[in-house]
Amino acid sequence: MHYTASAAPAEMTGSFRLIGHLLQRPRWLLGMVASLLGFALHAVALRFGPLVLVQPLVVTGLMFSLLFRAALDRRLPERGVLCWAAVTAAGLAVFLTSSSSSTGRVLVDTPRALVTLGVGLVVVVLATRVGTLRPPASSSSGVLLGVAAGIVFGLLAGTLKAATGALTVGNSLADDWPVLGVLALSLVGFLLNQRAYHRAPLVSVLPILNTLNPVVSVVFGVVAFAEQPSGEALALTGQAVGLIATLTGVFFLPRYAGEPAVVDALPAEL
Repeated sequence: MHYTASAAPAEMTGSFRLIGHLLQRPRWLLGMVASLLGFALHAVALRFGPLVLVQPLVVTGLMFSLLFRAALDRRLPERGVLCWAAVTAAGLAVFLTSSSSSTGRVLVDTPRALVTLGVGLVVVVLATRVGTLRPPASSSSGVLLGVAAGIVFGLLAGTLKAATGALTVGNSLADDWPVLGVLALSLVGFLLNQRAYHRAPLVSVLPILNTLNPVVSVVFGVVAFAEQPSGEALALTGQAVGLIATLTGVFFLPRYAGEPAVVDALPAEL
C-alpha cells in the first residue's frame, strides 16, 4: 500500500481524491485485502487476550513490511535491517515470556474510556492540523500525520476490545457505542495512514506510528479495562527490558532500510 500511495501524484492533497486514485491500483487493493484480514485476526486476539499483551505484537508488522517492501523493490534487506529486526524479535520474546498480565475487566469502563478517547482525539486533531498546513513535500508533514495515525490506531485497538467484550457477555453490538467508535476510528485511521504514506517515506512514518500504537493502546487498557502487569519484580523487569528493546528496534529498524526513490508511475497490473 505504501509502494502505491507514495507513487501517487504530489498534487493529490485531499484524502478522498487520493483514495479514488488508489482504488484503481490492483497492488494497493491487494494490500487492502491483507489489511482487512489482519484487522479480523486482531479482533479475535483482543477478544481472548488483554491489550497490554496483544498490542505490542502489532510491531511485528514493521519487520514484515520492510522485508516485503525490499522484495517489491527487488533488493536484499540491508544488514542493519536484519540486526534491528533481531533486536525487535528478541525484545518481544523477552516481553512475552515475562508477561503474566491481568486480563482486567471484560466490559469497558465507559466514562474512563471516553475520557481517554477525548484526550487522544484532541492530540490527533492538533497533529493533523499542523501536518496538513505544512508543504506536501515536507517529510515532517508525513511524520505528523503518522503521529495522528498511530494514536488513532491505539485508540481503535482499545475500542475494538470494548466491542468484542460486549459480544463475549452476550450484549447486542448494535446497542453499544464501541461499534460506532470502531467504524469511525477505522475510517479516520485509514485516511490518515494513506496520507502519511503519500507525504513521507516508509522509514519516516513507520517508526513513530508503530511506537505510538502499542503505547496508546496499553494506556487505554490500564485506564479503561484495569489491566495490570504482574507485581513480581523479576517479571516487571523482564517486561520493561523487553518492551524497551522492542521499541528501540522499532525506532531504528526503518532507518537502515535504505528505501530507494519510488518510481513516478506504476503499471495498473500486478
